[in-house]
Amino acid sequence: MKTKLILAHFLLLGLSQVSAQFKTTFPLPKEVAHGTLPNGMQYFIMHNEWPKDRADFYFVQNVGAILENDDQDGLAHFLEHMAFNGTEHFKGKGIINMLEKQGVSFGKDINAYTAYDETVYNISNVPSQDKTLLDSCMYVLHDWSGSLLLAHNEIDAERGVIREEWRTRRNADYRTGEKINKVLFEGSKYAKRNVIGDLNVINNFKYQVLREYYKKWYQPQNQAVVITGDIDVTVIEKRVKEIFGSIPKPKKINKRTYEKIPFQKENRYVLATDKELQRSGISLSYNKPKPLVQDEAEMNKSMQENLALQMMNNRFNEYIINNETAGLAFGISNENLSRLDSKFSLNVTPKKGKFIEAFTEAYREFERAVQNGFTQQELDRLKTKMRTSYDNRLANKDKIGNSYWAEQLQLYFLESNPVFSVEGEHEWINAFLNTVTLDQVNTAFKALEPKDNLVLSVSAPEDAAMKFPEANEYWNAIKTISNSKLEPYKEEELTASLVKEELTERPIAKIEDIKLFANAKKYTLANGAKVIIYPTSLSKDQILFSAYSAGGNSLAHWKDLPSAQIASGVAAYSGLGDYKFTDLKKKLTGKTATVSPYIGGLYEGFNGSSNKESLTTLLQLTYLYFQHPRFDNSTFDKIKEQYQNKLNNASNSNEKALNDTISNLNSNYSKRNWLLTQDFINSLDLNKAIKFYTERFSNAGDFTFLFVGNISEKDIAAINTYLGNITANDRTEKYVDHKIAMKEGKVEKTIFRTMDTPKTTVYLHLENKEVVYNKKNKIFSYILSEWLTKRYLETIREEEGGSYGVQVRANISQIPAPLFSLEINFDCNPDKADALVKIVHAEITRVQTENIPANMLEDIKQSIVKNHQEQIKQNNYWLSVISSYARDNEEPLDTELLKSTLSAITAKDVKEFTLNALKKSNTVQVLMKAK
Repeated sequence: MKTKLILAHFLLLGLSQVSAQFKTTFPLPKEVAHGTLPNGMQYFIMHNEWPKDRADFYFVQNVGAILENDDQDGLAHFLEHMAFNGTEHFKGKGIINMLEKQGVSFGKDINAYTAYDETVYNISNVPSQDKTLLDSCMYVLHDWSGSLLLAHNEIDAERGVIREEWRTRRNADYRTGEKINKVLFEGSKYAKRNVIGDLNVINNFKYQVLREYYKKWYQPQNQAVVITGDIDVTVIEKRVKEIFGSIPKPKKINKRTYEKIPFQKENRYVLATDKELQRSGISLSYNKPKPLVQDEAEMNKSMQENLALQMMNNRFNEYIINNETAGLAFGISNENLSRLDSKFSLNVTPKKGKFIEAFTEAYREFERAVQNGFTQQELDRLKTKMRTSYDNRLANKDKIGNSYWAEQLQLYFLESNPVFSVEGEHEWINAFLNTVTLDQVNTAFKALEPKDNLVLSVSAPEDAAMKFPEANEYWNAIKTISNSKLEPYKEEELTASLVKEELTERPIAKIEDIKLFANAKKYTLANGAKVIIYPTSLSKDQILFSAYSAGGNSLAHWKDLPSAQIASGVAAYSGLGDYKFTDLKKKLTGKTATVSPYIGGLYEGFNGSSNKESLTTLLQLTYLYFQHPRFDNSTFDKIKEQYQNKLNNASNSNEKALNDTISNLNSNYSKRNWLLTQDFINSLDLNKAIKFYTERFSNAGDFTFLFVGNISEKDIAAINTYLGNITANDRTEKYVDHKIAMKEGKVEKTIFRTMDTPKTTVYLHLENKEVVYNKKNKIFSYILSEWLTKRYLETIREEEGGSYGVQVRANISQIPAPLFSLEINFDCNPDKADALVKIVHAEITRVQTENIPANMLEDIKQSIVKNHQEQIKQNNYWLSVISSYARDNEEPLDTELLKSTLSAITAKDVKEFTLNALKKSNTVQVLMKAK
């Protein structure tokens, strides 16, 4: 459930209608310029400086699939596609071409979605210093409003793309969800719509039918312009009035209708099975009307429910972790169902064959909370956690992105969801938390108890041998549990310190400046541990942390790899020191610190973060992972059980069959490449996992610890107190290069699988070990991947209509040895598969023999610079960069050097790199086809 927040000092203001259905008592923050144009279109404009020099443009249509006639089933979504295929001011692919010249990429920055009740377009991360570009983006939105060309040839070309999107999306989850939705939406038009549409309609609709939908519903009174970013609001508002105010008011206004999901007197049960489904699920749900007025009372009620849901889910997690259960996961949720209705759900993931047992366990714990309520300790912990969260949000308010504000304003337009400044949000949440009582929260939770209009849905892999429980077994379980008296929830008081030892600061052996990073310093502690701190002002109260040491799983014997691979997971979910996992989470309430150990292929280490106040907690957790890790048998058993459950349902998994085939061929059937099989599970050994973890984290002197962000030299005393007291020895380790690689030459394999919706999946992987690793070749790799992506978009998607999209990933790495890699994969029409594979290879040949078009090369260069400008404003980028420098001696690339490097790159250079990288590459090709 999305938390809805209000400003207390706005409560006395009167109702302000925002849509035909919803109203709110709370006006927008003063930072938002909002108005309604004479034609009925609304606009929302807000200045926001994260990221700096960027702006987001959203165009929100209060229309979606629910408004389609039967002969238009799927055309709301089809129309969304057509918005990128020719408009009044941007013919053909003019929108995409214009924006990509500025580094604004299709898919990443330019996108849209269609839902039952709305269609939303976005152009994001637009360089906001270019006033002409800002105007152009507004003209794109202007054309989306009512100036799509909808050319016959473009419509016909898009039919194939939509067919392939339909094919790609029709997986097992989609199919079972469709069966369940027909029951959830029973009696309403929602039961007859699925957004993607009816293929008979997609293939055969007359052009005029699409135009009729467009003309009828894409009218200004149903539309809103939302612009957020580093902009001059006054200037943009003036241009919005000029550009969008010129759109005429329709002579005939078509009133937007809203569909209500009717109340059903009888409880309903639906069993949805599918051969390809990989997991089972049980959901007990009911729908309820959304409040039409968002006022103080509604906001308080909503937040009381929110608190109750969080506490119940905390209990569920604790129950699953600390008990032998028939379920893998329990949870409750309150979520959007339609424009007028929300849905409350109790969700259960059972173990294989344990449906009624898992449901009974979950409902019993739910009913325990209904009967006895929550405890004051639970509420106090949650209040502390929420206060900390909102304090951190306020401290880092300058890092709240444009997209967040745009989406909030979108919800305000569509459903009158209040939008508030960060300060107002912080003010209200603290006022609410100061006054809300346990009785209020318990009352709100009790009101959520499922009573009528219930839907009990079960999704499961199709299994002829499985006898599924009858509906009455579930209803009887509910009745029996509800009529029994349950004992209240109890918990122990947590008083022990996290770290018991009395630690003192130790001497520092060496201090060095890192000249390539301003103010960065490297400390060598007395135990040999290396510590690098890199202060930045990119976020006011954020510290990012990582650590690494060479070795990783490469040091494990191949027979012990399964145990080695789960070692860090067992430690992470067992707790630390005297605290088991669930108690540790309680102990850390109010602390903004997370640390997770990892053991990868070549390195082991930690990833984490904190704010300034919780830095000591981060250090304590790291210390404990070295000195006092826990390895609980129950945690090991649950991890093993999770694997077993995945494997139980894996035999019909086409995705697993494909991925296993690819994995085997990419590693040339290396014995170190363990797949998820029964042999893998049988090989898991807790003692081996403990031994391997202990070996990997036994020597602090072999680790480098990195801190980036709100960190300074003053913090080295605390860092040294904890990290400097970790056990160390003189052993220095290196990872082992086992030289795992694909077979030399070309390997091709086709696998055949039973499919409900026939499709062919194509995977092609090229590797070359002779390409030199350097910054310039990394750039060439990116250019190549973008070039091929654009070529396949044009040929395979647009010209052939053979696939919804082709994914291309090119990369060059230097560890354990230099390696260039190019991967291409997509789903496609089985009838066109062979022809499309030929196109894939033809394009690979083409990029080796032809020069990249000058305009395309320039567009890709622009996107590289734009992406770099966005990345350097984030601490996680600098953590990655300084890690690469410390570990691999890879120097950072500043913006000016990047620009000069790019300017020197020619089409001839790209062709030369491409030829060298691809001509002598080894190849794996896998096709998965329907039987």
